[in-house]
Amino acid sequence: MIAVRCLIGASVFLAGGVALANPIDDCNQSADLERQIGGCTAFLRQDPFSPHVALAYGNRGVAYLSKREVKRAIEDFDQALEIDPRQPKVYVNRGLAYRAKDDLDRAIADFSEAIEIDAQSGDAFVNRCVAYTDQGQTDLAIADCAKAIVLNPKDAVAYNDRGVAYEKKGSLDSALADYSKAIELDGGFGEAYANRAVVYDHQGAKERAIADYRAALDKSPTSEDREELEAALKRLEAGP
Repeated sequence: MIAVRCLIGASVFLAGGVALANPIDDCNQSADLERQIGGCTAFLRQDPFSPHVALAYGNRGVAYLSKREVKRAIEDFDQALEIDPRQPKVYVNRGLAYRAKDDLDRAIADFSEAIEIDAQSGDAFVNRCVAYTDQGQTDLAIADCAKAIVLNPKDAVAYNDRGVAYEKKGSLDSALADYSKAIELDGGFGEAYANRAVVYDHQGAKERAIADYRAALDKSPTSEDREELEAALKRLEAGP
């Protein structure tokens, strides 16, 4: 299981008046995606010449991406970048949208553009690492996640995703070390427990695999992941 991160474009709008307060507040929050989309849309209609228009498109794009409306997300990210092409976070988000479409070349191009603009963007390195892993370019993936770890040694996601690349390469000891480090950094990281369980399972370390599968189940997995974890435990003749 690979972990990815979607980035909000920037911070809060500077409200210009009472009439815009609710749309701005709605556009800035992300707990309610429909309200966020409505708020950003209202803001764009009410103040199309605001200096924060690119941010509104970026925020709405993230909301669409969270809803898996990838085409709309890309359209909004395109608008944001047309207005301000120096936004590394928007490139990362558009790269995630392209990855969701399995357009890995464009995804990598966007992550690379983000890195060109901001060489300290650990999120761009991690997400490019993931895309390279998807392509089977494991050495490039490992190098990118290693760069992200240098930038932030406490980045559990980078360790997990480098572990996935090592595992795909066949370097299982290195994968185990990275999954274990991810868990050390974030004890609630269900994907890392699941990934480590799979490696233990393949190595025949049944009891360790069972313990990690159970730990992953305790971390609120998606319904699809829950089914896979429960099936693995059943195969190993162990209940959840």
